[in-house]
Amino acid sequence: MACHVSTLAIIGDDYVIRSNRESGEGRYDILLIPYDKTKFGIVIEIKQIAKKKNEKEDSFIKRINSKIEEAKNQIENNKYFKELIDSDVLNIIQLPIVFAGKTPYITQINK
Repeated sequence: MACHVSTLAIIGDDYVIRSNRESGEGRYDILLIPYDKTKFGIVIEIKQIAKKKNEKEDSFIKRINSKIEEAKNQIENNKYFKELIDSDVLNIIQLPIVFAGKTPYITQINK
């Protein structure tokens, strides 16, 4: 995940950026803790899938949605946002991301 964190370095003046650390009952992929506690904190869980040869678009989209749901449940069930709550961040965005090759598919959940 280091490459993802370095990409986020441009927001380093506004956020503490953490990667692959324990929070709650597991390890999140990326966590953004705002210095200004009135701003949104963000927990990111990343999944990856490969498009199958000759796969129909509806089947592909179904697998993407399934992986997004898996990432969302992982954030929620493992309480990856606990470190944000412990840091007094009240506004939290849960961001499951699924990559199919280099293409990201993203769903945002505000908590």
